[in-house]
Amino acid sequence: MFEKKTKIAFVTPRMIIGGAESYIITKTLWLINNGFDVVVISLGGENVENLPNEVKHFTLEGIDDSPLLFDSNKYTNFIQSLSDILLLNKVDIIEAHNTFPIFHVAMSYKQTGIPFLANILHELSYVKNPLLAILTRKLNYFGLYYTLTSKMNAHIENSIYCKLNPVVIPIPVKSITITENEIKDLYILSVCRLSQDKMYVKYLIEDFYNLYMSSDLLKSFKLKIVGDGPLFTEIENLVIYLNNKAQATIIELKGTLVGDELESIYKKCFAFVGMGTSLLLAASCGKPSIIAGFTKETESYSWGCWGENPADCDVIGVGSDLDRHSTSFANIITVLIESQDRSISAGVAAKKMFTLHYDFEMIMNNWKNEYERVIKSSKDNIKLKKALKFSFVINALRSLRYVYKTIF
Repeated sequence: MFEKKTKIAFVTPRMIIGGAESYIITKTLWLINNGFDVVVISLGGENVENLPNEVKHFTLEGIDDSPLLFDSNKYTNFIQSLSDILLLNKVDIIEAHNTFPIFHVAMSYKQTGIPFLANILHELSYVKNPLLAILTRKLNYFGLYYTLTSKMNAHIENSIYCKLNPVVIPIPVKSITITENEIKDLYILSVCRLSQDKMYVKYLIEDFYNLYMSSDLLKSFKLKIVGDGPLFTEIENLVIYLNNKAQATIIELKGTLVGDELESIYKKCFAFVGMGTSLLLAASCGKPSIIAGFTKETESYSWGCWGENPADCDVIGVGSDLDRHSTSFANIITVLIESQDRSISAGVAAKKMFTLHYDFEMIMNNWKNEYERVIKSSKDNIKLKKALKFSFVINALRSLRYVYKTIF
């Protein structure tokens, strides 16, 4: 099947510094090294320059916008622009990511006939999103719906009131190599995009400050936050305020770090707090890896150390209090600092689970097989083309949106 070079297009919202973008870079590196050609289409961002040199990147305005933000003619022209990029570059298969790139790729299928799949990297994309819900049901029927864990799928099923049968493939994370004599420093680390779905970091900062002020336990420790995003200024103001109250720089905002700098800050931390790819990177270093929540109901709590529960292989961020027993960030940090045995065992458990369930080569070979299957099953599939008729739904939702804006 792959005697000639297969060309894969990743259609994704942005190439900023974040977990989903690191995911794309990791996959493209493996694909390039294993005889594939790769195209990435996005709105652009600082992580474009970190794509392998062999990858072609195309910036397409509107790729992250809802179809409802276009009028009918502009959307037709936009889909034509997307189709032209895909056809002119002779793409064989498309992996599309949430939220709206998936929908745009599906709408281009009538013109291109290029096989595609929907890879859901974040379950919160389904909140108040009927278009993605309808499309997912359709793609699920054709075996084109993928996600990272069965827990993510369960959350999506609850969001769209439909039983689904996804292809579940974990995040392929290239582990960080750490030596036994690596120097451990006294700081807690969190790495995330500073956006609404990562606001656990605000509660982590407040808990760390309160613990620092109420106990001598943390007097030698700092909290370091790596990342940027739309809520950076809000977090920065909170950090400045709390550091001033503490009369010391106990919390550091590091901004964007990549490459060796990012690996180094992972290697030296005492413990990590986060979710998704960043949590797995910490686990690959053998660090105590505290699970954070990503919904309004769960983001103010920590949810245990990843790897200590057998079910953790399927949990890289908590979206429901049914998943875990919660505690404060202050409590779990206290336990890890007070008990060297617990700190060591949590790190060992994280490393063991990462090695067992997130083997990089195994996951990427699974993807290679899935790309082959999708190419065979959906190239110019007439039934799929008929199923992807959304004009009536889009026009109806545009009209409702217009009426709502007019009234309110």
